[in-house]
Amino acid sequence: MGDTRAGGYLAVFSGLRSRSAQLDDSVERAWELKDRLSAVFAHEGNPLGDDQYGAELEKNQWIIENGILVAFDEYIAELEDLRDGLRASATNYQDAEGYGDPGYGTGDDPAYPRGG
Repeated sequence: MGDTRAGGYLAVFSGLRSRSAQLDDSVERAWELKDRLSAVFAHEGNPLGDDQYGAELEKNQWIIENGILVAFDEYIAELEDLRDGLRASATNYQDAEGYGDPGYGTGDDPAYPRGG
């Protein structure tokens, strides 16, 4: 790890991994919500009925619904990118510090030498 007394940094590998695991849960939840919303769209059909307003909505409904679902996909992709970036950062910091090399340590995160 960098020497924080000399203006360095301290990368906590387990913290980066912990945050990425939290994002795993967020990604899974977002996929579930998108699937539920898609099912509601399919089940409800045209929610405004057969009057002139309903007829106008029906012309553009698939565009509106698709736009919403695409926005969900983009949001989920951002969450996945963030999660993957945190994992990659943890690995990169470990590699830069030589963590995991033979003789480096006992296998614990150097930021938490007692496994905390």
